[in-house]
Amino acid sequence: MEPLPQNPLPDPAPLPQTPKTKQANGPPVVESTPTSKKYASHAEDEVPQRASVVNKFLEDDIGDSVVLSLDDFATLILELPVDWKVKEEIALQLDSDAVKDAFEAYLSVAIGVAEAEGKKRKGAAGHETQLYRPLANLLNVLKDSDGEGRLDSDIDEKIFYVQDPRPVLGSRIERKPDLGGIYIQLLNLSEDQELSDYLEKKKKIVGVFWGLLLYFVEVKHRKGNFIGMSIRKAAIRPGPSSRAQSDTMPSIAYIVSQSVSSTPLTSTPASFEDEPLLEDTIQAIGGTKKTTEVVTSQEYARRAEAELRAEQKMSSTQGQRHTRIQCASYAKEMLSNGFIRNHAMGITADDSGFRFQYYDRSKVVESQPFHILNDESKTLLMAMVCQLNKLSTEKLGFIPNLDLNEFDHLRNPEQLTFNFKDDPSTLVGATYTFTGSDGRRRRIRITKVLYRAEGIIGRCSIVVEVVCLCEEADCVWHEEGHQKTRVMKISFPSKTRPCEDGLIGEARSKAESSGQRWALNHLPEVIDSITFPYHEHTTVQGRLKKHLKDDYEERVMRVTFLEKLHPLSELTDPRDFAQVFYDILQIHQWLYECVGILHRDLSSGNIMFRRINGKIYGVLNDFDLSSRVRDMDNGPTSNQRTGTRPFMSLDLLNPNWESGHLYRHDLESLFYIMLCLSCRYEKPGVSAVEEPRPYSEWFSGTDKDVYKDKCAFLLDFPAQSLSIQPYFAGFKRWLRNIYRQLRGGYRQRPDSNNSSTSEEHSEEESEDEDSEFLDNDNDLNFDWNTLNKHVSYARMRSVMSSFKGKILQTRWVGNPDH
Repeated sequence: MEPLPQNPLPDPAPLPQTPKTKQANGPPVVESTPTSKKYASHAEDEVPQRASVVNKFLEDDIGDSVVLSLDDFATLILELPVDWKVKEEIALQLDSDAVKDAFEAYLSVAIGVAEAEGKKRKGAAGHETQLYRPLANLLNVLKDSDGEGRLDSDIDEKIFYVQDPRPVLGSRIERKPDLGGIYIQLLNLSEDQELSDYLEKKKKIVGVFWGLLLYFVEVKHRKGNFIGMSIRKAAIRPGPSSRAQSDTMPSIAYIVSQSVSSTPLTSTPASFEDEPLLEDTIQAIGGTKKTTEVVTSQEYARRAEAELRAEQKMSSTQGQRHTRIQCASYAKEMLSNGFIRNHAMGITADDSGFRFQYYDRSKVVESQPFHILNDESKTLLMAMVCQLNKLSTEKLGFIPNLDLNEFDHLRNPEQLTFNFKDDPSTLVGATYTFTGSDGRRRRIRITKVLYRAEGIIGRCSIVVEVVCLCEEADCVWHEEGHQKTRVMKISFPSKTRPCEDGLIGEARSKAESSGQRWALNHLPEVIDSITFPYHEHTTVQGRLKKHLKDDYEERVMRVTFLEKLHPLSELTDPRDFAQVFYDILQIHQWLYECVGILHRDLSSGNIMFRRINGKIYGVLNDFDLSSRVRDMDNGPTSNQRTGTRPFMSLDLLNPNWESGHLYRHDLESLFYIMLCLSCRYEKPGVSAVEEPRPYSEWFSGTDKDVYKDKCAFLLDFPAQSLSIQPYFAGFKRWLRNIYRQLRGGYRQRPDSNNSSTSEEHSEEESEDEDSEFLDNDNDLNFDWNTLNKHVSYARMRSVMSSFKGKILQTRWVGNPDH
């Protein structure tokens, strides 16, 4: 592609960067875990998410963004051929009447809004919502103008439509992109109904789920700025060029005479009063319900006005940062609450011009901004929009072989219908077809969604229950002629990270070869696992890795099938809970001591159990983030710090911690799991009535929030004040003793800033069983691996080996020195 002339646009607002900090006075630095921890898993636990916290997570996700040249974005992301301008089969008819009229209509309204905003006339219509329909019309014409504006004739039937002010359905947080892209078949047009007439009368389309959205468009129009030009009285000067210069601005009249018709189109603010209200509840398969807010059309309009007024007060840099976060929120919903996707795309039209955006599990990528005030830039926009619509569903990010309602609904759009009986974003009822490691082709159906990670960057696991649909008698997925439920996990781990099935296989082989078969009862069983790498030339991820090199983390898509286990919520007897937690302590230590594997992600969702002959055995699940101990000092396996935020140790939440993930950090996580269960639930599955429930900040806050709260909890909180629910009163001794061990170690560490000398704490310390460790050793002799012997397997086992005065089943003693 030939380079375009340089566009005279202001420099875009700087992309947020994650600062790198260095620990002072800490233990020796190792490289097992990188300093950035922004992609840690976030457990929901029924705690509502604050918008500020969600935005903080999104800031982290976009903090490592990269801006590509227009040439690179068009070829690497959109797959435009390098020689698209001279290829005979690519016919871009910029001079067609349909294209000219669409550009004129959009530019006319945009400049009119800019003038009205710039002059601040009383009652002037300076509202960005006026741009939605002209822009949708322009984008639709660019990709299909009666055969005159196409790249070729192989463009799928996709349309741009106005989505605002209705939120897209399928998530708990309200998000409403200005424009969206869907298949035209979703409109159920009659044979004699033209698309333009439909969009003109309907104006907006309701009932769109994130799973149906192909891409989004966000429009911003602030303070009289228009696609790279400041339309203000002091800046308007006549000029001979249609290109804006920093020192010579063309007049509005000149732009209109050169670029738009002499009679500007008029537009009035959108009317929402004729639209139906949203349903308050969506009933999904299996009885699951998703509740969405029901408000009047007038209330949506009021909110939109309030949001616009807030944005108008922002500086240009603040505004562009806000827009980036807003666009990232749409991408997050597409990746987390739609169908399973590898990546998502969008377009922004704001005061810096048009920008194309791309989001995958490793990187957020933007194109350079460009305006559309000259023919070459208009041609570029047409080419990029045409190519975006030409991309197949798979190249738009949807994973292959995932079908809904027994047909490949996104790859056969003629079968599409808007009459979904169930929320398609739940994935329930969808089928997935794959070839197993044994070469056998298998088709499975999703029966239940167990977990979906929220976020853009990271492994972003999806865990579902599935059954095999084959009817072959020798199928190992069936039991006595009946379908047997399995668990399928799809994730996007770093290519360098050890695969889960490999680590579990090592552990199970070790248990069998060493005669320690007891461990098999506490390890998950992998049925099959398939890894799909991203090809260097045929996938956008592969091309980005080749182009960005070390600045792009290479990932794979991994599909793993496992035995179905039982969650903690199915236990009813507190003693069974105690046995499961004690089992987890033992198998975790056995893995570390005998197999050389550190789990690194203990959370309530990763502690499961199985029943064998009526007995309960705790199972340590999910080895996605586990590491081989021998490899932990050889450099990081991913650009992520591991853990699930509410259960992460204080060290790993500390931005100054540079000493990697230690064994004792997992023990600390186990304590937080037991603490949250005992204090946040009246009984299994029933939340405590107290609001806010204890430790809610750990589930809804940012790293900084959780770190601050845990510091106060561990250093200044008396153990007697743990608000344990009566049902879990048997855990009081466990929790108090382990809490004192942790607090004693953290208070004694050389970098501790503890200054608490209250009589209450002094009295408590006199009763503390850890008082033997309270002497102040020399800083150089401090044992960071055990917090000076306060936190170890042996000490935890001594506390957890009995429950309410009765001995629990010990499976394995282990090394008493640990």
